[in-house]
Amino acid sequence: MKLKLSSLFFLTYLIIGLSSAWATHIRAGEIIAERISVQTLTYRITVVGYTDTRSNVVFGPGTINFGDGREEQLNTESDFSLNESLGNQIEKNTFVITHTFQGPGTYTIRFQEFNRNDLTLNMDNSVDTPFYVETQITIDPFIGVNNSPVLTIPPVDNGAVNVRYIHNPGAYDPDGDSLAYELDVPKQAFQRPVNNYRDPNNAEFSTNQESGVSPALFSIDEVFGDLIWDAPGTAGQFNVAFKIKEFRKLDGEWVQIGYVVRDMQIIIENSNNRRPELILPPDLCVEAGTHIEEIIQGEDPDGDPIKIEIFGEPIEISTSPASFSPEAEFQPSPGIVNFNWQTVCNHVRAREYDVRVRITDQPRSGPALVDIKTWRIKVIGPPPVWDELEQMPGRTVALNWDPYACANSASEMQIWRRINSDPYEPDSCETGIRPGYDLIGTTNMETFSFDDLNGGEGLAPGNTYCYRLVAAYPEPRLGESIVSEEICITIDVDVPIITNVSVEQTDEQDGEIFIKWTPPYDIDPEQFPGPFTYELIRSTGFTGDQDRTSLGVTSDTLFTDTGLNTENLVYNYKVILIEEDTKIDTSSKASSVWLEPTIINEAIELNWDFTVPWNNAIGEFRHEVYRNRTDPDAADEDTFELIAEVDVTQSGFQFLDDGSFNGQPLEREIEYCYYVITKGAYNVDGLVYPLENKSQIVCAKPDDNRLPCPPVLTFEGPECSDYVANLPCNSNTYFHDLSWEPDFSGECDDELSGYRLYFTANGEDSQFELIKELSSLELSTRITELTNYRGCYYITAVDRSGNESEPSNIVCVENCPNYELPNAFTPNGDGLNETFMAYDNPFARCPRFVTGVEIFIVNRWGAEVFSYNSLESNENDVFIRWDGRDQNGNELPAGTYFYSGKVFFDVLDPREQEQALKGTIQIIR
Repeated sequence: MKLKLSSLFFLTYLIIGLSSAWATHIRAGEIIAERISVQTLTYRITVVGYTDTRSNVVFGPGTINFGDGREEQLNTESDFSLNESLGNQIEKNTFVITHTFQGPGTYTIRFQEFNRNDLTLNMDNSVDTPFYVETQITIDPFIGVNNSPVLTIPPVDNGAVNVRYIHNPGAYDPDGDSLAYELDVPKQAFQRPVNNYRDPNNAEFSTNQESGVSPALFSIDEVFGDLIWDAPGTAGQFNVAFKIKEFRKLDGEWVQIGYVVRDMQIIIENSNNRRPELILPPDLCVEAGTHIEEIIQGEDPDGDPIKIEIFGEPIEISTSPASFSPEAEFQPSPGIVNFNWQTVCNHVRAREYDVRVRITDQPRSGPALVDIKTWRIKVIGPPPVWDELEQMPGRTVALNWDPYACANSASEMQIWRRINSDPYEPDSCETGIRPGYDLIGTTNMETFSFDDLNGGEGLAPGNTYCYRLVAAYPEPRLGESIVSEEICITIDVDVPIITNVSVEQTDEQDGEIFIKWTPPYDIDPEQFPGPFTYELIRSTGFTGDQDRTSLGVTSDTLFTDTGLNTENLVYNYKVILIEEDTKIDTSSKASSVWLEPTIINEAIELNWDFTVPWNNAIGEFRHEVYRNRTDPDAADEDTFELIAEVDVTQSGFQFLDDGSFNGQPLEREIEYCYYVITKGAYNVDGLVYPLENKSQIVCAKPDDNRLPCPPVLTFEGPECSDYVANLPCNSNTYFHDLSWEPDFSGECDDELSGYRLYFTANGEDSQFELIKELSSLELSTRITELTNYRGCYYITAVDRSGNESEPSNIVCVENCPNYELPNAFTPNGDGLNETFMAYDNPFARCPRFVTGVEIFIVNRWGAEVFSYNSLESNENDVFIRWDGRDQNGNELPAGTYFYSGKVFFDVLDPREQEQALKGTIQIIR
């Protein structure tokens, strides 16, 4: 039911307004936006104002602008209004109005009301200064539903001179987005601060902190939201503002998607009252399903009665909310409240819950003082539970687990695998998987099994594979479960297993690789009695069958492959098991070791890679790095020396040679050559461990002065006018697609590590800034979250030594401005086409990239009847919105009128920044 304020309301308002200069005594306010449907873009907009009950003036006659070119009078168009006494001479006034946005976009919802109350010390002429707050929301189908943060603690507390003042809004985000806080400046209109604002810690208001240390501080904690003034030095009335920003993780990056501004008043009085004190339990981390029962204590140093209140999301949520008792009651000091919360699966998320605890004293005289602290509770998912696993034909493994306890809240089950056991127990509150495991699959929460096919290759015989499960929770709340216990299986050795693929000679034509394998130890002797022979198959690359070649059939279990290009190619091998000319099965593939040097700041970084069925990351087996600076064609102990033994479980498969192993820096003109020996093992008895395999030899100089050539940059779109034709009028988020081609001609360095992309929004003669670094494999990118379409780019190439090329060609894109006015309107009170305004539908006719408009309208005799300059208005509303009345508010008769003026466009070309407006308009009644 839609409630309206009565006629008496307006009469009272008029009388009081005339006698009080419209002073509403607004102490604070904010706007909350809640989307009420996932099918439509309808929002419930709640405007909250806190007023001083000592004033007779009501709250609510202000204007709300929805950020999409439309606005309403709050008191006449609201769906619901409520006045609620909070004590301490404070009244909470709530107005609710629904609004449907026409399309995706970023909208700044604004509320303005005249005027603030008088005698605010840290701004000029507060009595004639409007009260203004705003909230920003992002509507985007690609990020999901977005509601603004909700503020649960009202700003009703006064402060005392020389006593630290604290306020916390008790904010939480109903979508589970992360919140951050920053100070703002109170405003009187959109992008217009109040006159001569000064922070409360300005020397004219305060000099020392409560402890006596100078200077005084005024700040807000960006994580917890504690607004602290330590300490007021002057009694009086002050206004401050702060912004609560919400962030959501999108494509791995935190992106701001909205904010709420609270403007609030602080009243400081002279008093010798002392602040009460809180004692909170330690922060908690619990599994979903845990019943939390804790005691929160408080006391007052003056012995005054105290009241302990709890705010925040656990109290506000609809599913199994927390409670505390006694509620909002004063009690003798010291006192306690009992906190109870039955957590459930739906409470699991990545971030902690912030429980805001406020204690208030009740002095015999003077202002009541408060303290606020934050108690954090994290709710994590319980661990999944295994049922069983079993080796299946084709050396695959069937994994089965029990139905997950929080299946209705989680979104997917992750299956993780590693070679060999790591039987760790997760630490308290540790969720997710530790490093060392590979994600091999995910299932939905209605599936309780997974077949590990190892990409269709089957698992390697002789290896022990260990598995763990993690339940993951959906965006935007995210969160993970405690990891499951480990479950392991060793794959039968019923085929040959390769143990060595070692480069013995590095050469473009005469390279050599030594290959060794074992017989099939665990094969069924009754089904396959033997004898066996083996066909060795070679291919190029770490995996795959490119350039597949049979090296013949042999009864031996070792082979030296010759005539290879080991200087430039990687080779992989597999062994086919044969019995009496019948192929029985095939081993897993194993590749040679590939060593890659990178020059970094007069040092050489070595990285080695391979794809092998055994485990090459075992802490007790250190990989060895050898170096030679005299004869790159020799690989014996006389010319190469061991310079490092690398624990690859800690450092990975890399080593930086900066000369530190013997205290002799690398010489820039010397060519250094290297190879590595990898060391690994199967989980099979009877083999000699470690399994050692050499890489090819590589050489490099720690001196690289060649610059890469600039790439060639291309703008791929979208074309401006086609793109914006499908966007709402107020859209201000754009993207650009770019691509480029490297240039390896001439003497340019062709060993690239990546690219650097630069941008400016102000034309090619302005200062460019680095906006993105990309890998050498990326030849295109999309630039998102642009607030303007125009801009210029260039790109550079970066080699492995960090040398950067000259800039590429500059690519500039321009805004596509548009401004169209109709030639008639009908201000006849039927609610349709009531104002002369720029087109807001269809989207192709919207005002685009307009910075301002000025217009003069005259009648047929040349007398001015209306004028408007958006640049001189508070809102800079470029739509005009003339209602067909003259400058005295009188309705003009139907007929033809003439307009002239200017429209100002946001474009790079100065010649296109201003355009004349001229035409006729028909008033039809």
